[in-house]
Parts: sequence; structure tokens; C-alpha cells
Amino acid sequence: RDFKESQFNRAIQSRRQPGSAFKPIVYAAALDAGYTPATVIIDSPIVYKDEELDSKWKPKNYGEKFYGPTLLRQGLAKSRNVVTIKILQDIGIDYVIDYARKLGITSNMNRDLSIALGSSGVSLLELVNAYSVFNNHGYLIEPYFVTKVVDREGNVLEEYIPGKEKVIEKSTAYIMTHLLEGVVQNGTGWRAK
Repeated sequence: RDFKESQFNRAIQSRRQPGSAFKPIVYAAALDAGYTPATVIIDSPIVYKDEELDSKWKPKNYGEKFYGPTLLRQGLAKSRNVVTIKILQDIGIDYVIDYARKLGITSNMNRDLSIALGSSGVSLLELVNAYSVFNNHGYLIEPYFVTKVVDREGNVLEEYIPGKEKVIEKSTAYIMTHLLEGVVQNGTGWRAK
């Protein structure tokens, strides 16, 4: 957007539900909790009752099909909602929220199973920063926009050296990068090919 029309910075200030773009965070947390790409999760119907609201939640996959025994790798590649919810339920909501915080997500997050489906609003910068940890071998690198400032004679007036912090194991980052490649090669991200 033209800054003259709107001074609202959508990359940093807006919070949107990331939907399935949040699932890799759940899967990375699962890897660190002992899952492997070959872990089998049963993709089958589930019903959650909320006694306080006297309601039921019956999460479904896209196309309203269930696929039975599903490898973690397939669950991510095919963006299976029920598989992701079952993983979240097993490893714990607080564990995943803490994991998201390690990856740089600071926005408020719902404390319920719907976060598996990306129901909590995050900024674009937070989400991109979280994904960058996988590509940066487990390091969270502080984002920056200006690398250096020089005067007309070429003297460096200021130079930014990004800080970085190891937040996940290099092996987890490598596996997640490989699994996300599978999303493009064999899954829901095939259009990116």
C-alpha cells in the first residue's frame, strides 16, 4: 500500500489467522517431543465436547475424508487437520505455545486445540521469522531492514550486525526443511513447483 494512503504496516502491525501455515510449528514441536517423520497417527473422526458451552466440535479434513493410518510426513504434506489436532492433543497445547514463542511468535495465542489449525492471529513478520528458523539451522535471527548507513564518502556511519540465538536443534531444523520440501513436491503446495 502507498504510505500516503495508509500508514498501517500490514507486515508488522496486522494480525491474521495463519490457518494451515501454522501447522509446521506444531509438527516441529512434535519432532522435538519424540515424533519422527515415520510416526503413524490415525486419521479418523473425533468429537470434542465443551460442557460449559454445551457444544460439540467435529474437526474435519479438507474434502471431509479420513485416511486412517497416516505418517507424520504425509499429515504435513497433505495438510491433514485431524492428524495435526491429534498431535497437538498428544504433545500439549502449552508445549506448542511455548515452542511457537521460541520461534519468535509473540502474539497472544488461544489455549485450545484450534491453534493446530492456525486460529490465533499472528503478524506476517512473526510467521516468516518462525519459518526462517528451519532454514537457519535452528537459529532465530533478529530481523533487520537496514544493513548499513554510509555517508557520501563511503564511510560507514552505522552497521547492523544481527543477533542470533539457537532455539531448536539443527537436526529438527533439517528435518522440517526436508518435510516442507515434501509439501511442495507431493502435497498441498504443489503449485509452488
